[in-house]
Amino acid sequence: MAKTAKKEASTRRLILIGICVGAGLLLGLLNLIQFKPLLEAELYTRDLRVRFGQTAPLSPEIVFITIDKPTYQDILTEEEIAADPALAEMSTGSWPWRRSVWASVIQRISQAGAKVVGLDLMFPTPKDGDQELLQIMDQEGSRAVLGGTFEEVSNAGRTSVQLTLPAALASIGAPEISNENPAGRVGFVNLWPEKDGIVRSADYRRQFQDIPAVSLACRMLEKAGYADRIPATGSGILRFAGPPNFNYKAIPVYQLFVPATWEKVFENGAKLKDKIVLVGPYGNWSKDVIRTPYPNPMPGPEVHLAALGAALSGSFLTLPPFWTTPALIASAALLAFLLILATKQPILRLILLVAIGVGYAVLTFLIQDKLSLILPAVNPVLTLLFGGIGCLGYEFVLEQREKRRVSGMFSTMVSPEVLSYMQADPDRFRLTGEKRMVSIFFSDLAGFTTISESVSAEDLAKILNRYLTPMSDLVTKYGGYIDKYSGDAIMADFGVPVWVDPDPNSHAWKACWSALEQQERLQSLKQELKAEYGCDIDARMGINTGEVAAGNMGSDKKFQYTVMGDAVNQAARFEPANKPFDTHIMIGGKTYEMAKEKIEARFLANMIVKGKTEPVPCYELLAKKGELSETKARVVQLFEEGWKLHAAKKFPQAIAKFDEALAVEVNDGPSKAYKKICEGFLKSPPPDSWAGEYIQTSK
Repeated sequence: MAKTAKKEASTRRLILIGICVGAGLLLGLLNLIQFKPLLEAELYTRDLRVRFGQTAPLSPEIVFITIDKPTYQDILTEEEIAADPALAEMSTGSWPWRRSVWASVIQRISQAGAKVVGLDLMFPTPKDGDQELLQIMDQEGSRAVLGGTFEEVSNAGRTSVQLTLPAALASIGAPEISNENPAGRVGFVNLWPEKDGIVRSADYRRQFQDIPAVSLACRMLEKAGYADRIPATGSGILRFAGPPNFNYKAIPVYQLFVPATWEKVFENGAKLKDKIVLVGPYGNWSKDVIRTPYPNPMPGPEVHLAALGAALSGSFLTLPPFWTTPALIASAALLAFLLILATKQPILRLILLVAIGVGYAVLTFLIQDKLSLILPAVNPVLTLLFGGIGCLGYEFVLEQREKRRVSGMFSTMVSPEVLSYMQADPDRFRLTGEKRMVSIFFSDLAGFTTISESVSAEDLAKILNRYLTPMSDLVTKYGGYIDKYSGDAIMADFGVPVWVDPDPNSHAWKACWSALEQQERLQSLKQELKAEYGCDIDARMGINTGEVAAGNMGSDKKFQYTVMGDAVNQAARFEPANKPFDTHIMIGGKTYEMAKEKIEARFLANMIVKGKTEPVPCYELLAKKGELSETKARVVQLFEEGWKLHAAKKFPQAIAKFDEALAVEVNDGPSKAYKKICEGFLKSPPPDSWAGEYIQTSK
């Protein structure tokens, strides 16, 4: 008993380990293949940490000048508009403005002493003012940067990358944006989102086919003297300076040219001295918005500001080494297993699992917030929960199974089927019972005594269980009720205690089919038991149909639902009656009549059983309808012809027919048996009153 308990505990532990390891392997595999729902969930948790964590510091070196409206006509006075050509262009109501305006903007900011001014604007096609813009870029090119783009272009099924430069600088070509040209005056403004469409990082340098290009932010940092602040990898995960519209102060571009605001806001240019100035569209009118970790879209220039600020302050977020996620998943699986072992209280286990999962999520937030290290959250937590809850589910199943086993030990006075029926309609169960038409099944192992003497008691129990389990399953498969086991014998009833089939007489053919399938299953089981225990098993079966008394039989305190009556006794006699005929399944005449549309059988005998005077017709059950082989059908035909000759006392002719049958199938038991009977009658003829009856000499 102690060894068994120890083995069960060891098996339980191994299964729990298997569940936790399985959870870890599953999540590890999904992580390896970048399973989209998990990847998006992980990215979302990173975004939450960005939203609720500390923001990147606002760099005092950065100034953001915005084009917050397509026209300032409603803001500027007529005198202000007339005083400056740039303000006049800004008030026309026509967007885009002439490019001479941007030449004036660059000149104004550069002359104020800014380290660099970058325009997050595109000038792809030639327009009025290009000459002025080119002139100022030639003049202030060491501290001015314009925007360019790379676009994928498909042509004839092939995809290529197309560079678009400002029209004023297009004649110079790719060197303007190349990383190999420090004097270049263009940086790409492209922002590449991740698989879920959200921009979380900035590319400062990127290779486009044969062009090693730099971004707008990168070119501005280089010209401002901060090339060493640019990540060596060429890109970095951004810690934003705040949500959209709530980070760097936006100063409208027109204030550069209005004397009052130039003096008040810019302190006559002092506020721009030694600054990194970004000029770009701002507001809903521009449609230049980008999806970032924040819920609301962010104006494109603010992402470039974030790239500038992150480089200046070094406030990038970093990913851990590649082995971190597998290590955390493995740790989570181990922790799930240890938690299950730590306590036996399911509710406490669940609380601990959830608490640790939440605690780890909080830890990833704190580590990202304070140490700028992005730890995976989803896969480790799911491994912990899947492993832990999987173990809880397994233990729940074990607990329920144990409860059922204990319940079975104390409810053996009634079968589960009867118990359910009693619960549904307890008044139906009276000690007097009721008359029911049923089919009764008996089976018994041939030579069981010899088997029991050749194996140990433990092996004998195993053999019986191996035999009784599948046989019983095939009884219940066809609605049969296991009435009782008696050693190796099975008694089953078809038609009671309840029969749900619309055909009330289907119990006859279902009992036959159950017996046939049992014999079929027995053939493979025989080989298994022969190989394992060295014993040969065979089973004989008897089926009879008739009216019985069905109900609770026994005392008031202990009773068993069963059936009783002459039909039961006859079924019990049919089982051993197989032996002299060397058959396996014998059925009564009533069973045959009710089931003949579903079965193949041959008439075997008009049998006078022990203790009776009237003959009872019996048949050998051979197969389901339509499944009898042609050879067997021929044997049956010859046998039945021989039996009729035998019943007519034409014994020589009968022997000849039985010989014909045996020529077709040498081991046909009934033909052998009747040939022997006929040979006996040739020596000692039967009485004149005999009409073919077979007398059973033993029960």
